[in-house]
Amino acid sequence: MAFFSFLYRYGIWISVPAFVLFGVLLVQCIAGVVRSGKQARLFSVPLAGQQPIEFTQAGRVVLSMEGPLLSRRFAGLEYELTGPDGVSVNSRRTIFRARTTGFKKARMELRVYDITTAGRHVFRIKGLEGEKPSDREHAMVFSRPHFGQTVAYIIGIILTSLFTIGSIVLFSLRIAGV
Repeated sequence: MAFFSFLYRYGIWISVPAFVLFGVLLVQCIAGVVRSGKQARLFSVPLAGQQPIEFTQAGRVVLSMEGPLLSRRFAGLEYELTGPDGVSVNSRRTIFRARTTGFKKARMELRVYDITTAGRHVFRIKGLEGEKPSDREHAMVFSRPHFGQTVAYIIGIILTSLFTIGSIVLFSLRIAGV
């Protein structure tokens, strides 16, 4: 109980710096989520049955679909990536299909590829059934994995939000004299 009476007695002196500190941390966490997504993006390619793409580095790459909200254009499609040696690149479905939704566009992770050699690859989409006028609004996005970093920032957003709200409540209680 001594801790809570200390908090109440010095609530104004604790809550104002706490609000500033956790408000700054909250803004940094939100900016970090946006920044990690932008930094992870390698390139995007239009929707086409087959096209060459170039990877400058080996490593894991995440394939995502991007298009208008509620688009059914990606339904039933299969994706294949062939390396410079003509062998199909190892891939697996993503365990957690991370989604990013804006006002006009949505992006969802589909597959993770293990690129063993940098260079020119061939990307194929099976089941595309020709070109449609709306294909300009759709794209396939290749990026580096950043799910863990995004989750860490989201946990940071939740915690800093709780502490920011807590400092406001503590300040309000002390001012009100409750």
